[in-house]
Amino acid sequence: MLAGNHKFIGFTFLITFQLLSSSIRSSAFLDSIFPTVTVTLINEAGHSVYLKCGFDESGEYKGLQKMEPGDSITWSFVELIFPLRWCYVHIDEETYGAFWAFTVFLQCRDCQWIIRDDGAYHFNHYYDVWKKTRLFFQY
Repeated sequence: MLAGNHKFIGFTFLITFQLLSSSIRSSAFLDSIFPTVTVTLINEAGHSVYLKCGFDESGEYKGLQKMEPGDSITWSFVELIFPLRWCYVHIDEETYGAFWAFTVFLQCRDCQWIIRDDGAYHFNHYYDVWKKTRLFFQY
């Protein structure tokens, strides 16, 4: 009886391994587990804003950047489990701080942000509205 169970377990393992290995080679399968997220940030403020967000090719945060009115930046990354990607933005002497550019709770693969004179706004795809986001880590 025990030998029969070992054969069944071995057969089940072999079939499962074959299915997983063929699925792993499929980019659709990998994309469903580790999706590529794109973040777009647009300056709609009436003046230049300074920010630190986005990533270079090695995955490191870029340095301080200046965005003129109407400028936009876009970057992409592969989501790994619980990504916490933030941006620091300095709109003026009274409005500055950090916000999450992407977290799991945003549930977006194409995250869109607008910087306005009064703060940062995230596009909520579910309700089809721009939602103001509280800036945090203010100094």
